[in-house]
Amino acid sequence: MEPFIQNHQFNVIKHQAALMQKQVHGTIDREVEMAVRSQAETKIVEVFDQLSDEQRAVLEKLPHLKTEEERTGFLKELQPFRISFPSLTQKEVKELFPKTKKLKLPVLSEVDWSSVTYVGWKDISASRQYIIAYVDQRLTGVEGRYVISSRKGICELCSRYGDMAFTSIAKRGHAGENDKAFGKYICYDSKDCNQFIQDPANLTSFIKLAVKEV
Repeated sequence: MEPFIQNHQFNVIKHQAALMQKQVHGTIDREVEMAVRSQAETKIVEVFDQLSDEQRAVLEKLPHLKTEEERTGFLKELQPFRISFPSLTQKEVKELFPKTKKLKLPVLSEVDWSSVTYVGWKDISASRQYIIAYVDQRLTGVEGRYVISSRKGICELCSRYGDMAFTSIAKRGHAGENDKAFGKYICYDSKDCNQFIQDPANLTSFIKLAVKEV
């Protein structure tokens, strides 16, 4: 069977499996337990546009998990079915940022391509943030500036509470118009962000707005 689970979908599965176990732990009401398990399965199926019978059979194991060992084993069984982010070379990364003369390249050997919805890294010396995402069926690179937040907050991409950085994108206006800028509070560590993002909609809108001409 071909891979069919994107990173954000895997995160939904992982989250629902953990939440299900937490909610049914110690529950003695059989009807409540079955409702919780059914709800977890429904939420997982909802994040897929369509599923074949074979794919559905793989996911239908989740409501039957009883122990932590079973949950861990189930998530491991899903690994071969995860869709990998396009594996990039340094040359391909450079081509996505043609206007950046001093591009700080990411350490690509450290990227787990099957565990990312986007590739993000920083040039700490220049306070620059770089993001590569797959939008409208093509890879898009976005560059901005970041400022570390003094307080923890909610990431506008993954909804996780943790260490944040405000990433701003400058957009040059047309002749006679003022330059414009916008930004979002994003997890300081993109690796953590990728472990929690369950809906790529905010990421997609952020990238589209960043590359849209003003």
